Amino acid sequence: MKVILKIFSAIGLLGFFLSCHTQQAATRSYDYLKLANHPRLLLAEGEEKLIESSLVRNPEFKRIDTYIKEVCEGLLAEPVLVFEKQGKRLLAVSRKALTRLYYLSYSYRMTGDIRYLDRAEKELNAVCSFETWNPSHFLDVGEMCMAVAIAYDWLYDDLKESTRENVRKAIVEKAFVPSYMPEYASFLERHNNWNPVCNGGLVYGALAIFEDEREQSIAIIERALKSTVLPLQTYAPDGNYPEGPSYWNYGTSFQVMFLDALESALGSDNGLSNAPGFMESAYYMLFASGPSGYYFNYYDCGRSVSASASMFWFADKLDDPTLIYQEIPLINKGIYTRKTNSDEERLLPNALIFGKNLTLSDVRAPSKNVFTGRGITPVSIARTSWKTGEGKYLGIKGGRAYDAHGHMDQGTFVYDVGNVRWAMDFGLQSYITLESKGVDLWNMEQHSQRWDIFRYNNLNHNTLTINNQRHNVMGKAEIIETYEGDRELGAKVDLTPVLNFRDELKTATRKARIVADEYLEVEDLVESNAEPVNLRWNMVTPSSAEIVDKQTIRLSQQGKIMLLLFDANVPFKLVIRPSENPSQYKCEFGDYNYGDYNQENKGTVMVGFDAEIPANTAGRFRVRFIEGSPGRSVK
Repeated sequence: MKVILKIFSAIGLLGFFLSCHTQQAATRSYDYLKLANHPRLLLAEGEEKLIESSLVRNPEFKRIDTYIKEVCEGLLAEPVLVFEKQGKRLLAVSRKALTRLYYLSYSYRMTGDIRYLDRAEKELNAVCSFETWNPSHFLDVGEMCMAVAIAYDWLYDDLKESTRENVRKAIVEKAFVPSYMPEYASFLERHNNWNPVCNGGLVYGALAIFEDEREQSIAIIERALKSTVLPLQTYAPDGNYPEGPSYWNYGTSFQVMFLDALESALGSDNGLSNAPGFMESAYYMLFASGPSGYYFNYYDCGRSVSASASMFWFADKLDDPTLIYQEIPLINKGIYTRKTNSDEERLLPNALIFGKNLTLSDVRAPSKNVFTGRGITPVSIARTSWKTGEGKYLGIKGGRAYDAHGHMDQGTFVYDVGNVRWAMDFGLQSYITLESKGVDLWNMEQHSQRWDIFRYNNLNHNTLTINNQRHNVMGKAEIIETYEGDRELGAKVDLTPVLNFRDELKTATRKARIVADEYLEVEDLVESNAEPVNLRWNMVTPSSAEIVDKQTIRLSQQGKIMLLLFDANVPFKLVIRPSENPSQYKCEFGDYNYGDYNQENKGTVMVGFDAEIPANTAGRFRVRFIEGSPGRSVK
């Protein structure tokens, strides 16, 4: 009964909104009479021929096309999807639906094979018969709505009328209506990935069923145009994505889907792509992975590189094929065509659609070697070579722990030499593994349980800690200098707002730079106030570690050696700390061990030093990363 009352209440709100919206028709953003015919989303009728030509001249795309059809062949014998939640989420099912319906619709359009149409129709009717699309976790609705909308639009002429009716009813009742319920509609006010995923899915639904639900569809589109300004603001001014490259792949991919659907169906994206930093974000993503093949995986980001089909959209729009320079080897290595549990390849047809005008054999290496972005989460990334598996790579960041998906990792850095990552980040721990244990994961306040998670607090990142205390969650570290000359590449970060809680410090800065393409140097300046300050310098590495002498730690991995040479103007003691089994270790924030909910970190160790900085003293610390033997001299 409560669910029914909620639905009627939402329908009442929807009716009132539509009444107001109709009165404001003169201020609508589009001339909706000019809406394109089906298929109107992403790929217009007849553009299949452009893809066919692209497959002939681009063997990489042919590989993707073949994979998509192979997946579809396998689906023909699979049972249809059923409503099955994991914890509070239906998201895994929604993502499978998007994979299946996008792939099947694409394959039918490219081949005319009736088996793909029949299978897509069965899947459509199955998911549209679900009681709900789980609006309490509205990402589930966004992805499901996009899935059924693409299939409805692309297969429109060949679907049974009963199926079309089921889809229209489901989109209205399971997506439109709950999107007006206050308890479900928080995505409208969010600045993060939730906004483009949820609004994007709803807009796909609106554009797909527009003829039959005109006023409701216009209301959804106009509302989304206003709401989506919020996440677009987060790209300013330079394009770096606040939540890291994995979430760029998520949030930006759905933002691109949203914008391209507006353009294909209504003739333009209404100027949304002109938001400061949005188009530049493709260059951030170009730099996001190093020669090791890993991301600069700060915040809730995994380090494994994923397919970024949206990069083909940016390359086409900006007329800059260098943006897909790193995507081509990923296709050839099979990264684009690997099956994952998270269905991260569900938007794979985008590469073929957005890249249909490109010739991949003509793509050349980028010319820039540094990307610096300020804004919400400042980052600076430098690389000395674009050849696969070669050169040195440095990423350093600022930001605030309090921001979306934040960790206490301000000042952290990663470092690659060739295909080896020496300084690494643990990255995220699966949310379900923590939520299922009752961890208060999403409370970002200073003393929340989130910061007791081993992977999330500052003690276990490549950063500084004073007096064994947490970073200030509201303190923002800014990039205050960058180095882009021939001799040095890198940046300096101001850590004072992050470390200084109770007037312990006058200043704290970190400068990290690749010097003369020879070595990495990290310099920290920490100046105390009236009381002495204990300093912890920490770095995570997937290496074997050995203290050679009072100033040297030797790292070894993959038959290679990296020497860390330490010096300072105050006494310090080198340390090696374990990191593989967090539940066995004491958390220095207090007299307690890390919880058994913490994920193991096999094959890792943490190195660094402890020091005491006397009162009213500027402690200066330098660490140089030298490849090879101890006898090598450094100037």
